[in-house]
Amino acid sequence: GLEMAWVQRPPEKAVSGEFFNVTYAVFASDGFYQYAVQNRILSHSFSSSNATAAKEFCEDHECPTSWKDANGENCCVHHANIHSCPLAFMVICLLKGRGGICGPWIPDDGQIFTHTLSTAGKMSQRNWTAKVVLVHVGVTSLIAHIRVGRMQVALEAKTTVLPAVVCGDGLCEEEEGCSICPADCGECPLSSDARIAIALPICLVCTGFILTVIWFQYQKQKMFWDESWIIDFTCIKQDRIVQTATGSMMSAAPAPSDSNASCITALSSCTADANVSRKQYFTQTGRYDGRRVAIKKVMKKTFTLSKSIRKEVKQVRELDHPNLCKFIGGCIEVPNVAIVTEYCPKGSLSDVLLNEDVPLNWGFRFSFATDIAQGMAYLHHHKIYHGRLKSSNCVIDDRWVCKIADYGLQSYRKEDSSEGSSSYQQPLIQIYTAPEIHSLSDFEPNSMADVYRY
Repeated sequence: GLEMAWVQRPPEKAVSGEFFNVTYAVFASDGFYQYAVQNRILSHSFSSSNATAAKEFCEDHECPTSWKDANGENCCVHHANIHSCPLAFMVICLLKGRGGICGPWIPDDGQIFTHTLSTAGKMSQRNWTAKVVLVHVGVTSLIAHIRVGRMQVALEAKTTVLPAVVCGDGLCEEEEGCSICPADCGECPLSSDARIAIALPICLVCTGFILTVIWFQYQKQKMFWDESWIIDFTCIKQDRIVQTATGSMMSAAPAPSDSNASCITALSSCTADANVSRKQYFTQTGRYDGRRVAIKKVMKKTFTLSKSIRKEVKQVRELDHPNLCKFIGGCIEVPNVAIVTEYCPKGSLSDVLLNEDVPLNWGFRFSFATDIAQGMAYLHHHKIYHGRLKSSNCVIDDRWVCKIADYGLQSYRKEDSSEGSSSYQQPLIQIYTAPEIHSLSDFEPNSMADVYRY
């Protein structure tokens, strides 16, 4: 009739050196008291007379305040505590022939390694709680032990004791892990969410970069093969052509028949009269797509739109500078091969400088020189060398800004029979050419030659 049961069982796993609580219940039925009287289990003289007196003694009689003073004569449950026995040591005992029983009912010979502080009380207390700490690593048998008179009762449970986690001892215990003790177990690998959070932006940036590169390459190839710059020569409404004594081709209104010309030097020009001078425009002009354009005829017997020409056209189409005459397009059908550029109404720099009706102070002259220098610096920055820079290839727009014309497109102009064909232009070409390249028939333009021409 005397029963014990766990209310709060020992944990299945406990860390060495850490405290935990256990609670067990003790029940005594009326049959137990009858049994106790018959077998003289209770030591108290009055409680041994009958079962009613025994029950009254166990459930109502106060025990001494100190458990050390409690005994079978003055207290029903005069001893209650928790014993522990590491099973690994019991195996050693069995191997040595010392027996394998570990419990509170045998003498303390070293097999019971720990026990809690004893308590005493009435049977009516029911629940008994003890604070337990285990030290030895491994499976440990925990025994709840009580003494009622001369009877001893025990309740057993097992707990696995884990080694104490000491972060920083250089040993990575199973209970530590990288999240608890990175000093022993190292840094934890990134979680899948963290990896995704890091990888996704990187992938997006890389994908965006690759797509951007592909897009730029596509645009380059698109411009390389783009033929929107090709102009049908018949679509250009051309103005009337005249040729001045300077050798430049101009579009002008008809001049009076009594126009006079006067030669001044080999480096000067023979100018037409004032009326023609005011009407002169550099090179042949015409109207295309609603605006006036300049037309540079290229006298070639054959023309093939090769990759080198496409590359040159793509290169000049990408240029954009206020001191460069803008490339508009080109005609590629023989005999009307031509380069169509932006039209500048003030004519060439040569015509302006030699026109006595246009007074130029030093401010204008320095402005023209600065404009040319800036335009040439832009060309050289883009690895384009003029090779034909001279005053007749510099044109003035309606705001008196000097712009460089006739640049680039070396393959496009190659074998141009009109280049330098004029008897007047040939000496000028020699003057603008560096001495060391006079005798070279096939000379590749470079920055030094352009500086000399400047």
